[in-house]
Amino acid sequence: CNILGLGFLKELIVFNFYQVKCFNAPLQPSEIVGVKKVVEEKLPGGGVNDRGVNERGLTLTGFLFLHALFIEKGRLETTWTVLRKFGYNNDIKLTDELIPSFKRAPDQSAELTSEAVEYLRNIYELFDSDGDNNLRPAELEDIFSTAPESPWEEPPYKDAAEKTALSGLSVNAFLSEWALMTLLDPSRAVENLIYIGYSGDPTAAVRLTRRRRLDRKKQQSDRNVFHCFVFGPKKSGKSALVNSFIGRPFYDNYAPTTEESYAVHVVDLPGGIKKTLVLREIPEDGVKKLLLNKESLAPCDIAVFVYDSSDQSSWKRATELLVEVAGHGEDTGYEVPCLIVAAKDDLNSFPMAIQESTRVSQDMGIEAPIPISSKMGDTNNVFRRIVTAAEHPHLSIPETEAGRSRKQYNRLINRSLMFVSVGATVAIVGLAAYRVYAARRNSSG
Repeated sequence: CNILGLGFLKELIVFNFYQVKCFNAPLQPSEIVGVKKVVEEKLPGGGVNDRGVNERGLTLTGFLFLHALFIEKGRLETTWTVLRKFGYNNDIKLTDELIPSFKRAPDQSAELTSEAVEYLRNIYELFDSDGDNNLRPAELEDIFSTAPESPWEEPPYKDAAEKTALSGLSVNAFLSEWALMTLLDPSRAVENLIYIGYSGDPTAAVRLTRRRRLDRKKQQSDRNVFHCFVFGPKKSGKSALVNSFIGRPFYDNYAPTTEESYAVHVVDLPGGIKKTLVLREIPEDGVKKLLLNKESLAPCDIAVFVYDSSDQSSWKRATELLVEVAGHGEDTGYEVPCLIVAAKDDLNSFPMAIQESTRVSQDMGIEAPIPISSKMGDTNNVFRRIVTAAEHPHLSIPETEAGRSRKQYNRLINRSLMFVSVGATVAIVGLAAYRVYAARRNSSG
């Protein structure tokens, strides 16, 4: 029974559901009255939140006091029985048997279902007590007060969503954090849903998407959450791009990116459609390690390559990274759509910038670089363009020279095999015809 979400135990119905579930026996009405009397005497409560009993029954404060009383009197088995019946282990965490594992292919992703999202919206409204669309840190702490710890206090979730002016979370930011957790660790997301009172079927809280290679064949993605890898050389402006996505201010002082970080936010599309975009910033020094894993690009819906448009060496390194990533995709079968972002558009472009970028874009078969200036707040609809490209996974896929040569070689082999097959068929038919002719000649002779 969700006593922590409701704040009270309804008389008879809920109280006895709890008693039967935990102790296999209901309480008599007189026993319920006795329990309430003990709690009421100990917790008369001057304030509404301090009372152990109210007009609706036993409050959360009263329920917790009751178990504190059991422990004080040495009846630890009573409290442990309750915890065990509700699936908790010795560490007061849910047992593994209660948490689904969500096995999936490398290029499948996990998303919350509409049922789970609606539950979270209701939770947000319940704890956003003043209804100002600003869930304050204390209110967020209250939501996770029934969990062993807040899941968003450490990376990759900490500070991954946009904060309000009062350092809180809007409902979109709140849901974005849940979308990120479901994408990266669906089992943990469901575990925390249960901690905060979700009583539906845990497996029905998450849906697995189609495989991305099937999306490519259908030329359309049905995903609501898109995972974008952000590559780029040092000082290219990729951190500024990621920060601008979640409303962080621009800083002139350069701070090198040494570890991967995430940013997540809702992107509005034409027609009132909303999609969630997850940006995963990958340090330049981490690309080689990332590509050692054959399946590293499997969870990537789209890759973005950022370079400093005023620096030719930054452009050169960005194109090298593009070729490396595209080549890895060709080798492993996990090709991804790619976009190039020309950052720092407020500065003068390096000589031959337009010619160079046009040549590379045309050679690899992708769009020309998208100019942006994070410093001036001009993102040129880049996040909407990222989502739009991810929705069409068969387009914007770069082709390297090695990949092009491999395709030409495969076409040549296939054509040769076709000729060999046709030649063999002709030979077989000719042989059969000769045998028929020879047989008739012998019979006539």
